[in-house]
Amino acid sequence: MEIKLKAVAVSKKLKEYKEIKSVMCRAFPQNEQIPMWLLHILAIRKSVEFSAYYDEDLFCGISYTVSNEEFVFILYLAVNDKIRSKGYGSAILQCIKQRFSNKAIALNIEPLDPKSDNYAQRIKRFEFYLKNGFVDTHCQISDNSDNYQILATTKQFSIKEYKLAIKQLSFGLYSPQIKEHTN
Repeated sequence: MEIKLKAVAVSKKLKEYKEIKSVMCRAFPQNEQIPMWLLHILAIRKSVEFSAYYDEDLFCGISYTVSNEEFVFILYLAVNDKIRSKGYGSAILQCIKQRFSNKAIALNIEPLDPKSDNYAQRIKRFEFYLKNGFVDTHCQISDNSDNYQILATTKQFSIKEYKLAIKQLSFGLYSPQIKEHTN
């Protein structure tokens, strides 16, 4: 069965708005959650898209992206946890890839640290993205005390474009520290 999703801009007017907030809270640890009011302010710019995805009337998930001429950064991607493992995450990624077909796409995941409490979940997430056409860039972003592995849809990953997208999202106030990693 082919999934055909419809993307809609997230707004407080959506009847699923409370569910969208709830899914984001369940999908991301507290330290990774940007307040909804700030996400809405940032999404006023045309380079930022905060989207909810629907399979007919069924709320499936969200994405939050920032783009420039050559590059797209996925800040958030979350599937409604009530309907996970039904192909919706892959379908959302397909929508993003179609929307930005001429651009490289990157995102961050928790690093594959065997000592982490959720190592099995990290492996599963990494394999999901590999299955959906992402590659390990062998780069890692350090954000305060947290590190994230950077995945992209191209092996010719541009740290410069990645940094530009992050700076663009933060109005130039944040410049990430990026280093190569070996795992």
